[in-house]
Amino acid sequence: MPSNLPKARLRKAFNEGRRSATVDGAENPYDNAKLRQLWEDGRAQQRAGEIKTPIPPLEHGETRAQRGTQNPPGSKRASNPPRRGFPAPRVRRPR
Repeated sequence: MPSNLPKARLRKAFNEGRRSATVDGAENPYDNAKLRQLWEDGRAQQRAGEIKTPIPPLEHGETRAQRGTQNPPGSKRASNPPRRGFPAPRVRRPR
């Protein structure tokens, strides 16, 4: 069964695992099973010294993966702040 994840996303997860290999207490930031496995594989291979190519640097504007915050069960969902910008369009009534 083919994956719906783009190859670039898979590659990023693997490289992120490689970057985390130097940190002992690093936590896997991915919820997706395939991305979790790629992160673990990259981390394990980098620690074992199996990969000879250097870890690719982060591209301009790219940030390290972080685990998203999740609301605990039973809590209210965080409300969105009111939109700023243009006022609501006025409805013209025919005379």
